[in-house]
Amino acid sequence: MKKSAVLLSALFLSLSAYVQTQIDIDFGITQNGSQLVLDSVLIENTTSACDTMIYNYQAGLVINMISGISSEVAKSAQLCVKQNYPNPFYGETNIEVYVPGEEISVKVFDTTGKILVRESFKTGQGLHTFRFKGGSVSQYFVNFYCNGQEQGLKLTNQSDSESKVSIVYVGKIAEFSLKSAKSVNFVYNQGDVLNFTGYVTACHLPESTSFSDSPVVSQTYNFDFTYLTDIQPEAPVAGEITTTETSVNWNWMPVAGATGYKCNIGNDYETSTDLGTNTDLTLNSVAAGTHYDLFVWAYNDCGESFPLHMDTCTRALPLTQDEIDLILGGASTSAMEVMDICEQPDSVILRTLSSNVIIGEENLQQLTDRMKVTVIAEGGVGIAAPQVGINRNIVWIQRQDKGTIINRPWELYFNPRIVAYSDIYNLRSDGCLSVSQSCLSANGIAGNSYRASWVDVEYYLADGTFVQERINQAYTAHIFQHEIDHLNAVMFFDRQEMPAPEK
Repeated sequence: MKKSAVLLSALFLSLSAYVQTQIDIDFGITQNGSQLVLDSVLIENTTSACDTMIYNYQAGLVINMISGISSEVAKSAQLCVKQNYPNPFYGETNIEVYVPGEEISVKVFDTTGKILVRESFKTGQGLHTFRFKGGSVSQYFVNFYCNGQEQGLKLTNQSDSESKVSIVYVGKIAEFSLKSAKSVNFVYNQGDVLNFTGYVTACHLPESTSFSDSPVVSQTYNFDFTYLTDIQPEAPVAGEITTTETSVNWNWMPVAGATGYKCNIGNDYETSTDLGTNTDLTLNSVAAGTHYDLFVWAYNDCGESFPLHMDTCTRALPLTQDEIDLILGGASTSAMEVMDICEQPDSVILRTLSSNVIIGEENLQQLTDRMKVTVIAEGGVGIAAPQVGINRNIVWIQRQDKGTIINRPWELYFNPRIVAYSDIYNLRSDGCLSVSQSCLSANGIAGNSYRASWVDVEYYLADGTFVQERINQAYTAHIFQHEIDHLNAVMFFDRQEMPAPEK
């Protein structure tokens, strides 16, 4: 059985004499094996005529049980905003809103919090449709306000049009139609009947099962799909992975009921390579000291399994003589020359992918000592080895989330990488030791970049200890992203557009 929590919390009403009770509901699935996953969960309030669909049912649903108000008063008093459709949208999208008063206000924000649109509409009470027109921004936030209540939506735009952003009132409609919503506030009063429908895909066909209840306490609901027997195979299980400096050999266990296997370097089944019945793959002539990922799916006539994700690094090569000569070109207490992206051959080094190092290798201590002297002398908060001419995966970072405001510690990381980014990005002020003021002025480079609010990182310490860590503090997460970008030949001004949503 697979189980995932859906959090039920906060709905606000400007009414007296009511009680809100938080209910935590888990949704699970019972099945023959573990091949199926809930594609989505539709929750319909059959009493109050409001509904929502959670496409990613692990993301949570915001709701409270409200008691102490008659159902008729509650229905007429609640602002209910349904997710736009289509979503994502291209150019235009529609939003249905139940307006509990005579007038509703709306504000549209971009991801930086800037207000793009501010409008008010005299609609009267009832269900109404609004049409939103986007511009070139990939994500918008639309907030509706009525009778002291507020509800907002996140809209995903796939157009790059330069059109002016706008929202217009279309008109009143007779009743709610079931449109899908994602993680929006949900109307629920004690005694209302909720209908839960869980959806899965089995043998290329959508399947669903439903039940109804009026929950008053936290509990787990399981969708029963044990009646399905024709289903896709289980995910493969990893076998031995062997590497050299220039090759990787991946192996996985045979899967019962599979007719073949596909693989890809990214988590994209549609563009994967068919391996037939082979349960191994060898990559030759690859780069030394480099991280590689492989995703493998088993398949049969009913479809593909969940992916098996395997990752490893090829063995690192020792420092080259040219690297050693550069490292030993000064005492451990002397700074190194900082590369400038606007100079040649510096820009070639800064735009070259770096590779791992052999931790504990002779001359690494001299290099890291000089890197630290360099970044402190330059007044920076982080430095990566390519910035001093060495294309190796080494960074120093001054941890803004540790110590005191006058004594932030410096930490050294070998072979670091970011394994996960938050889905919330902010446009932050940025700068770089390798982008001089003259370079900024001559090229009109803006000093900002989009950065994830948190990141999950992996790295090795100087003693070989392997560490996995989530960096929650935004400034420190920013520094990690900036410095690890250098290892991947990315400059901060390459990050001046909002990243596209992950598939």
